[in-house]
Amino acid sequence: MILGSKLHTAGNSTRWRIDYSHWLDNTATIVDASVASSSVTCTISESVILGQVVVFFLIGGVTGETLTVSIVMTDSLGNIKRDTIMFTVVAP
Repeated sequence: MILGSKLHTAGNSTRWRIDYSHWLDNTATIVDASVASSSVTCTISESVILGQVVVFFLIGGVTGETLTVSIVMTDSLGNIKRDTIMFTVVAP
């Protein structure tokens, strides 16, 4: 599912969070979350699970670049959710 389109400023390190509390069943917890960038200049750092939230940093980028960040989240019941965020890198 596409979560949206966002702007990212070239050279910045920005913290992003994805809240899965509305998607998870009452007893489910996040057991794994993989976050990946389609770009070699705008990378992912420090992807962590904080309760029902996945947090990651998006770092770098080149002005005018477009990229996707893909998230694959697995819960304790074995459900897998695949999400995508589209980013456009803008000048500082």
